[in-house]
Amino acid sequence: MGAGPAGLVLARLLQRAGIPVTVFERRSRAELTAKPGAGLIEYRSVELLRSVGIADVDLEFTIQNGRMEFRTPTASTVFDYGGLTGGRTNYIYPQHQLVGALCDALVADGGDVRFSTPIAAVRQNGDGVVVMRADGSEIRAQAVVGCEGAHSVVATAMTGLRTNEVDLPARIVAVIADAPPLEEHTIYGLHPRGFAGQMRRGPQQTRYYVEVPGTDTAADWPEDRIREELGLRLDIHGKLDGVPFSEPVLVDLRVRVNEPMQDGRLFLAGDAAHLITAAAGKGMNLAIQDAVELAAGLIDRLGPAGDDRRLAAYSATRLPAIWRTEAFSLWYLRILLAGLHDGTEPAGTVPGGFTNGAREGWLAALLGDPLLARWFAHAYAGVDTSP
Repeated sequence: MGAGPAGLVLARLLQRAGIPVTVFERRSRAELTAKPGAGLIEYRSVELLRSVGIADVDLEFTIQNGRMEFRTPTASTVFDYGGLTGGRTNYIYPQHQLVGALCDALVADGGDVRFSTPIAAVRQNGDGVVVMRADGSEIRAQAVVGCEGAHSVVATAMTGLRTNEVDLPARIVAVIADAPPLEEHTIYGLHPRGFAGQMRRGPQQTRYYVEVPGTDTAADWPEDRIREELGLRLDIHGKLDGVPFSEPVLVDLRVRVNEPMQDGRLFLAGDAAHLITAAAGKGMNLAIQDAVELAAGLIDRLGPAGDDRRLAAYSATRLPAIWRTEAFSLWYLRILLAGLHDGTEPAGTVPGGFTNGAREGWLAALLGDPLLARWFAHAYAGVDTSP
């Protein structure tokens, strides 16, 4: 269920192993591949895709990103995290392009991808699963994987599922600019008014973020206001004048982990299993990593070997890595966001003064402590810290 990165990587690997698979996607293909969302791929994810024969075959990873710039009202510092990881950097690959390429490869080899096909419910029945489509028809399957996002029909059908969830007191407005990035690296603006960021999405498209109060709506942030705040917080006054923006999207900073990620013949991967903040672009990477591990377990179980040991351990294998990544993302938000308060500031103090001071303290530590810088560089790029 779901033709995003998790669903399509999983389907492609099952297809190549000779296991029949059908992908159901409620949206049309045009909707799914309309505009960039996520776009930062970890080094670890690319190496994993390379090991299973998808990187350099279905997907070509050529655009690297190994530098980021931190901008405050008083200073600007470029951080070469690629240099600290031995040149093992992130890659830029916009999600809509990745999804389109995987879908093309799947369909070209006879894959069954059904767009505009919502699923109403699923239920386990004896030795299989019954899939109920919105039109009332039913399909039977040996296993069903929910890769359909936060509001997962598959998750709803699972018994014993525990949801760990927190809503953070801030939001981000995101827009796509139809223009090259202002700099050929990521920019993080740490301003007392709130975070702003430039994220590369390709030669002619750039994603921009603006932190807003948690109570704001998209209507509170028309294009002119977003442009003005980006100019102030990133110190780029006038540089985005006349640049076309996409319709603003409001991003809730909600974090969630569902556990376990399996129940009998039902499984979860990607956003159906966990939500993570946009900090450091980890969501699509977790989805890809879930899919590769789950594919290996399903291939062992449904293939000639009939071995279910890896599949039975899927949740236990993935959850430690998911929790580590969630922890890193939340820590990084403490540097980025002005709207995360640890307590109530007494009357008469400068609003946000303690929070901004703590942000500056963390940034100074990151830029000045070689051990912290090395840890951050490896965590951000998705590189194991062993030599």
